[in-house]
Amino acid sequence: MNCGNFKIPLTSGLMGCSHGKDVQVTVVGKVFKPNRKKILALNRTLNEYFRLVKWYLNFNSTSKKFLHENGYESAKRLFNLNTALIQTARDKAIEILKSFQKNKKDDSILRLRRISIRFDKRCYTFSKTTNVLTPYWLTLSLNRRERISLPIVFGERRKQRIEESLRGEWSFTTVEMVKRNGEWYAHFVLKKTVELPDEPETVIAIDRGERNLAVAVAILKDNPAKPMKGQFWRSEEIKRIRGLLQSHQEKTSKEKASKKG
Repeated sequence: MNCGNFKIPLTSGLMGCSHGKDVQVTVVGKVFKPNRKKILALNRTLNEYFRLVKWYLNFNSTSKKFLHENGYESAKRLFNLNTALIQTARDKAIEILKSFQKNKKDDSILRLRRISIRFDKRCYTFSKTTNVLTPYWLTLSLNRRERISLPIVFGERRKQRIEESLRGEWSFTTVEMVKRNGEWYAHFVLKKTVELPDEPETVIAIDRGERNLAVAVAILKDNPAKPMKGQFWRSEEIKRIRGLLQSHQEKTSKEKASKKG
């Protein structure tokens, strides 16, 4: 289509090939009426994990390799945690130190006040059961000999996302166990890959002319002879308004000239 004197090709949002991008969300559930024995086990693990993260921070290193080579075997002897928790504590210490170094002021001192326990897929399982109390149960491996199962409850919207994950629409990655105001919460980090378009299949062409101020048309690259959609912007109304404006300016100029005379 050629309606005037110049043409601007643009790409549209209709795409062909695509690539994947990871999307991550966090769904929070509450530990529902755990018994005293399970609360004591969580509290002991939190204290031990807190000590371990502080211990790793004393190395003042953000190198995972350095911390593993110089601290891993000692950490296994010194702390009553399973090996997966030892490794997540190391990673958490690196994250904390990097964040501190990025945001610190000249006189800042790193003081760790609280921590959450990060469980990866090696040391937790999550399942849906027929239990009357709640169908959702989280089992945590705390150390070489201790495992606990916790009932988890969710709000309606969060339950929907958890159900999607149980159907395989999202992947379970890590669980952060957070203690807040004496209550325990499980923060499930979920991930899935979303397909994002890569290459455009459609081109939008714009023509300018005298009769039509602009004409836009979407054309499939594979079938350029069959436009998908077009839009005309007529120039008559713009010309009419321009003429009225010009007449008004001429009239105003004549009135000013007659007053001066």
